[in-house]
Amino acid sequence: MSFEILFVERLDHHARDVSAGRLRLDRSAFNRPTLQVARDLLGKFIVRSYRGRRIDAMITEVEAYKGPQDRACHAHGWRRTPRVEPLYGEGGTVYVYLVYGMHWLLNFSTAGGGKPEGVLVRGILAGPDGARKPVVGPGKVSRFLRIDKRLDGTDATDSKQMWLEDRGVGIPAKCVRRGPRVGVDFAGPYWAARPWRFWIEQQEDA
Repeated sequence: MSFEILFVERLDHHARDVSAGRLRLDRSAFNRPTLQVARDLLGKFIVRSYRGRRIDAMITEVEAYKGPQDRACHAHGWRRTPRVEPLYGEGGTVYVYLVYGMHWLLNFSTAGGGKPEGVLVRGILAGPDGARKPVVGPGKVSRFLRIDKRLDGTDATDSKQMWLEDRGVGIPAKCVRRGPRVGVDFAGPYWAARPWRFWIEQQEDA
């Protein structure tokens, strides 16, 4: 069974009881060890309220960044500038930054206030009210969700502009892969090799 079929079946099942199938992630979901949060975000839904309509997407790929000791993290060495300040916020604070002068990247702070760690969203599955299609790449994710600098610093645990939901879609361990993060060779071989990227493998039908 392909993952997309599994996704649709889970949606159909949970649509029978919307109140039970949609649980907004609160602070406790983010104020945990970053690698745990990263893995657990797979299968959760980002909900974006944009110009009177809602955009829904399920998270399928993430990367974890573990703060001051992580040479690939923007807060390496306790670096603290206005740009990275959202990483120091309580878990669930939105951190949006620009790369290559054109791509906005969406992150959520983790681990608790004062601990500048976070998770980058690299891939989503669009739906359920739109075409179910994979959106791969953090820049494409933000473009699809209409995310830019205006959401930087937003608290996703109480925002009306964007939040995350648990809709009961469990991701079996056999469908989860992990490996090195993308584009962090500048951090040196040790940190570039950390297996802190998690994704859902798109399996073929049996």
